[in-house]
Amino acid sequence: MTEDIDERTSFEYRRSLIAGIINAPDEYIEKLYEDYGKSMASSAGGAIGAAAGIAVGGPVGAIVGGVVGRKTASKMINEEGPIFSENAPSAVGAYPHAFRAGNFLFVSGIGPRQPVTNEIPGGPIIDANGNPLDYDIRAQTRAVIENIKIILEDAGSSLDKVVDCLSFLVDMDRDFAGYNEVYAEYFSEIQCARTTCAVRALPTSIAVELKVIAKV
Repeated sequence: MTEDIDERTSFEYRRSLIAGIINAPDEYIEKLYEDYGKSMASSAGGAIGAAAGIAVGGPVGAIVGGVVGRKTASKMINEEGPIFSENAPSAVGAYPHAFRAGNFLFVSGIGPRQPVTNEIPGGPIIDANGNPLDYDIRAQTRAVIENIKIILEDAGSSLDKVVDCLSFLVDMDRDFAGYNEVYAEYFSEIQCARTTCAVRALPTSIAVELKVIAKV
């Protein structure tokens, strides 16, 4: 009986919250955006759409998307689950860009590939025949961190909320110094925990990949 009351309370809360978002004046929505930062890029069609559909029925996700989706909605309803960013490079497997659990965001391993084009800043590490190529580890590392920054911000977090970083290098001897230099540009003041590992290879022709855990 108590569980039924809790479910109804939650139902009514979501209904009123989403209705309030839909009906809020544009200037209030923009103020929320400024206060909370960008929300999850797929909020309107993903977590927020699902929650809204359960709460009030119908394609509410699309309505919310037109008003405030990709800004504050997913952060405000605190939905957990997989997160996909339209602004980050596509995954190379069956996994999301990140997964939210409670107040933490677990970002998948992210490389330097660019959205849409799949271009690798600094160049690939091997050619189509598997022959090694010269590449710029600094450019690759910077692209990785910028990709992670985008994912975090789209999910309602930010780089300065990272608490743990796990890094992978395919050539520790060659690349550690350059990677470490660029890493310091972003994380010297953040001072999150970090582990750097040497690996035999990474998916696609890249030299570095990072995965992080951040607070939301």
